[in-house]
Amino acid sequence: MKRLLILATLLIFAVSAFSQRTGTVLKYEMPAVTVSGTGTGTTTFPIIASEYDVSIQMIPALSLAGDSLNFSHIAYLSASYDANAWSAVTSADTVTSATDSDAILWWADMKPVRVKMIYTGLSSDTITITPYAVYKKHSNE
Repeated sequence: MKRLLILATLLIFAVSAFSQRTGTVLKYEMPAVTVSGTGTGTTTFPIIASEYDVSIQMIPALSLAGDSLNFSHIAYLSASYDANAWSAVTSADTVTSATDSDAILWWADMKPVRVKMIYTGLSSDTITITPYAVYKKHSNE
């Protein structure tokens, strides 16, 4: 009877461990972009080859003297691998701190193949913006 209980317990642990596995997860830390004053900067993320959940986070940091981390960003998508054909999919969101939730974007079941972010400084300070991306494909897809 003890063996049967131990075997059943191990079977439950094995089933729960395999049922929680995720599919493919791709993580990217993109090169930091420097934005001086009210200038602009751009990040083009790696190609999305099939249907993924996409999460993008932009973390600002001061680059030179100053005290403002303010910037705005607009996300663009393209369904072309190489043509310069982009469509804005968000209006300008303003980020005011390193922990601002406006610095996070998320799309479920993303099908377009490219994502581009354009950043615009909102003060006279120079900041660097480090973008991160996570592409997650579910195990049942």
